[in-house]
Amino acid sequence: MLAEAVREVAPQELALVCGGALPGLGAGATRLITDVREEAIAGERCVPFSFAEDPALDGRFTAAVVWPRAHLGKDFSLACIARAGLLLQPGGRLLCAVRKNKGGASLAREIERLVGNLTTLQRDRGYSLYCGEAQGPIDREAASALLGARYAIDEPLLGAPPLLATPGVFSRKHLDRGTRALILHAAQLATTGTLGEPRRILDLCAGLGPLGLWAARRWPDAAITAVESNLLAIACLKANTAARGLDGPPPRLRIEAADGLAKLSLPSFDLALVNPPTHAGEDELRGLLAPLPGLLRGGLALFVVNREGRLVGLLEELSAAIEIAAVPGFSIVSARW
Repeated sequence: MLAEAVREVAPQELALVCGGALPGLGAGATRLITDVREEAIAGERCVPFSFAEDPALDGRFTAAVVWPRAHLGKDFSLACIARAGLLLQPGGRLLCAVRKNKGGASLAREIERLVGNLTTLQRDRGYSLYCGEAQGPIDREAASALLGARYAIDEPLLGAPPLLATPGVFSRKHLDRGTRALILHAAQLATTGTLGEPRRILDLCAGLGPLGLWAARRWPDAAITAVESNLLAIACLKANTAARGLDGPPPRLRIEAADGLAKLSLPSFDLALVNPPTHAGEDELRGLLAPLPGLLRGGLALFVVNREGRLVGLLEELSAAIEIAAVPGFSIVSARW
């Protein structure tokens, strides 16, 4: 529905806000992205999503498309609506396809409030295609309010100051239970001397950075490398690193915006802390793990998972020596090479 609605729009006048690829579009559209993996989309100008207004983009486009990602939360869907509204020229159209049971009615109300002149262009298989047409300036105050949502995670395990989080990131309002379980287990191993005094620590799938920031606090002389692909999380991680004085120079916590380890030039590590993505397919997870034997020779990787079967199978393919510790609600898998 979205592709059909913008088929006659010149690609240079089209903005795609944090959604999936649309079939049949010509080259030249601008896509606001949330992950480094999206940069590979051919024929599009990819720009990281920003919660701030952008004079280089705002007010330039005749159409802006939003295909909400429900798994990122309603607050992020609302931020996408606001961002799309700011991108429009006067007379431009904001198009949004959303399921009724995924908050369609409330998103439609926000489109009407921000842009005005709301119509429902089409309905199909539970989706509604909404269109707001900006006859005049959008409600910038309302847009700024939606883009200004921020969260503070005040967590004793991590110390002060609270972690900054924004819409669109994993566990934005509290420390997730899996990460907490991994920190508590690693702290216990550190107390018993099992982990020694690691000098170089890898935080893989770092998110906002709780594992790496905890490790930096626990081992003040260690160098931490945090690897993350979500650009929204990376922006928070940079802020959280700076707030703790870990950004140097030289930085004690180095941040790599990357889809895993394969394309990075990294030193060896003594310890890796990993809360792997539960939604990852087997090939994706295999690719995430494959570089670890070369980076952790003689070191230790600690993973937290709900069910260890798939992870253990992939680690066994990589000839890891494995131990499994059961903790409430999770398994902590230790791997050595």
